[in-house]
Amino acid sequence: MRFRSVKHLRWYAGATIFLVALHVVGLLSPVERLAAVPTNWLVNKLFVSTSGMSTSFSSWRSTVAAKELLPAVMRQRDELEARVALVESENATLRRQLAYPERNAWGTIGADVVAKTTDISEQAFIVNRGSSDGVAVDDVVFTENGVLVGRVARVEDARAVVRLLNDRASRVGALLGKSGRAIGIVEGGYGLGVRLTLIPPEEVVAAGDTLVTDASDDKMPAGLLIGSVVTVGRETYEPFQHALLNLAIPFEQIKTVSIILHK
Repeated sequence: MRFRSVKHLRWYAGATIFLVALHVVGLLSPVERLAAVPTNWLVNKLFVSTSGMSTSFSSWRSTVAAKELLPAVMRQRDELEARVALVESENATLRRQLAYPERNAWGTIGADVVAKTTDISEQAFIVNRGSSDGVAVDDVVFTENGVLVGRVARVEDARAVVRLLNDRASRVGALLGKSGRAIGIVEGGYGLGVRLTLIPPEEVVAAGDTLVTDASDDKMPAGLLIGSVVTVGRETYEPFQHALLNLAIPFEQIKTVSIILHK
């Protein structure tokens, strides 16, 4: 048995030396090229497959990363859009405030509403302009788009109290927008509403009619918007009609105003 093993070993060694000799002299080249074809094909397939898997994995990771970043990007976009809208709104407000007095040849100054008065019997708010800015008692106050707010009631050096149109002490002459005729007196009522009084009995006033200011004194210009008629009535014992009004703008929403200055 040992002899056969040695004999076989010698045979294998001889065969190996013989094949090496054939390879050296080049006699095995055709056989080697033929054997390399399937081997190379298999290696290339494995390389392409692993490369594709790597690319797919990288693409998947990129997609996951993009999906994770998307909410943050959307939030940033929404924040930018909100900031742009706020700036555009502020610019539009300033442009209207500047343009309105130019159209009417008034001297005005802009003011911010900083607080409401604490007196529950008074419908008023406080603005950050005062006598040092040229503001005086009875100066007319209106919004950027020409809506009457009220008049200055009290003035300090750097602030003023504006009595609103719906205050019980407010009075202003009114014109009927569709005809331009004097129609009566607009009066406030403890903040509960605004009424148009002293309407001539022959005057035709209907719900939805627009009212604007009459130039009832040297400080009140004509044409500031007051509001619109809601209902019209007349008591049997009264010689005049009266109407309930809807103000053109809720006063609690006002943040900036313009004050007409008089020298």
